[in-house]
Amino acid sequence: MTVEIDPQRRIEALREAVERVRVALADAGLRFEVCGAFALAMAGPLEPAPSWPLDIELVGDAGDDAYERAIAAATAAWTLNHAIAVHRPGAYVAPCEPFAARFPVPEEALEATPDEQDTPEEGPVLLPVQGDWSRKLRGRADRILEIAALAAATGLRPSAETIRAMVREGGHVLTLDREVWLRHFDALLCAPFASVGLTLLQDVRVLPMLLPEVSAMVDFHRSCPVHHKDIWDHTLQVVDKCPPLPTVRWSALMHDVGKVWTRTISGRGKVHFFRHEELGAILMEGVAARFRMPDERRDAVCYVIANHARANVYSTEWTDAAVRRLMRDMGDHLDDVLAFSRSDFTTKRAWRIREVRVLGDELIRRMAEIREADAKVPPLPKGFGNLVMERTGRPGGRWLGDIQRRLEAEVEAGALAAGMDAESYFSWVETHAAELLLA
Repeated sequence: MTVEIDPQRRIEALREAVERVRVALADAGLRFEVCGAFALAMAGPLEPAPSWPLDIELVGDAGDDAYERAIAAATAAWTLNHAIAVHRPGAYVAPCEPFAARFPVPEEALEATPDEQDTPEEGPVLLPVQGDWSRKLRGRADRILEIAALAAATGLRPSAETIRAMVREGGHVLTLDREVWLRHFDALLCAPFASVGLTLLQDVRVLPMLLPEVSAMVDFHRSCPVHHKDIWDHTLQVVDKCPPLPTVRWSALMHDVGKVWTRTISGRGKVHFFRHEELGAILMEGVAARFRMPDERRDAVCYVIANHARANVYSTEWTDAAVRRLMRDMGDHLDDVLAFSRSDFTTKRAWRIREVRVLGDELIRRMAEIREADAKVPPLPKGFGNLVMERTGRPGGRWLGDIQRRLEAEVEAGALAAGMDAESYFSWVETHAAELLLA
């Protein structure tokens, strides 16, 4: 059984671990600051991504002896799976620098809130980082994607200077290995503020290079003489609402891209996007090939995109047979489709939000009941009814159902064993309930 740990408890555990490192270095006569993505996340407070190391930079005079003592003390005190890195004073350079933030530890950083960041006199002091970001990004195009992923994790946007440098160096992302693209996009899409990272990539002109299908949705609604919703804004909201699972978040990002090429306007001025789901799945195949996405995940994402509307049309009038058909048709993709479909709405009307949630909860409940019913072993063997009709020479009817219900009740009460053969059950009826054979 998987035990879910409350995110706040995990953040508290991280703070306790950092405090142990601080105490260990203090005992060794050393001071340090937490910097990098880890610092930004903890000041949020957010939970640092598993790939983010704890970067600490020594403060003050730190010669070789002090540096070696710091490494030994910090490594011994660190108890989490995150990597830990010790840096000499002034030597640390990381993607978090464009956010112009350094957080002292522990007094301010471990207690800071996002609101306090706007009032330095009450919260941590934000130290602007000087430097030429064109030079820092030159030859390191992967940092552009790292900065976008960090923006998605923290909800913060980099400085205007950094954005200008990202625009100038953005074309170099095309030289990166496709596996690097996928790794950073997975981190970005599964972050709490994925929409911030996606918007940043669009602003620095990187998203159109890597995902022109997605970028084509930006301002698409403005090109129509008839009003329809902004599908780019809708996509950003749905991505943020979906569970942070790569398959589900990629499905959310791509689920409406087919609308750009399928829009039609009827004679009555009604906008339609017929077959946009199928086209979206086809476009996703190209994206998966471009990003070197594993075949299994590609197939799952394409399936969700092509079938995401099926679960959305559920109503209380569906029969159990219809629910079973949905479960059977979707097979292993059912959980992904449901996870996405329950987030695929952006209405602000409270009654509609409640309706969507109630219907989603009811569909999941009915599926659970159907699974439970189907898992039960029938108390009577197949062919029992035929045996009774053969022995009595009577045609089927309500009397036969009465016999079966009586036997089922006896089995449920424990008076009869389940799983016996038809002959044994018929003998019990002859001995204990012969009147049912004559009714």
